[in-house]
Amino acid sequence: MVVPSDEATSTDSPEALTQEAEELVSLAAELSHLGDAVNAATLLSQAVTEGELSTAEATAQAPAAIIAVLSLVRERLLQVRRTLRGAEDPANIRTPRNATGEPQPGDDPDVVLRPWSPSERVAHHAKKQVEAEWAEEPKKPLPRREG
Repeated sequence: MVVPSDEATSTDSPEALTQEAEELVSLAAELSHLGDAVNAATLLSQAVTEGELSTAEATAQAPAAIIAVLSLVRERLLQVRRTLRGAEDPANIRTPRNATGEPQPGDDPDVVLRPWSPSERVAHHAKKQVEAEWAEEPKKPLPRREG
């Protein structure tokens, strides 16, 4: 059974509620996937160290591949951090690997992130617009003090 989120209103259709439930993000699944990427970089590093790659070309390409994987992991962790701070919509980090439904009784504990409601998206974009406009305003010098 789909349980509406706190942001749901009486105008939400059952289809919209079902879609929202399918768009939840499992933080445990996201972190597990990132852990798998770090493990892959570790395994590749060990293979290079032990000289177990099949060709000299693979051995030469391995350091760049390790750096690329770890750089992607770092950027993804920064994106997850922005999401947890509320600076980014959890829908932006949803993937087939971390998508989940409503938690059910008996499920393993997990942090489930809900996508922003339309009103939350509007408020976020309005805030960003105000920040951008403020940043573009010419800075006025502070008034001089007499005395």
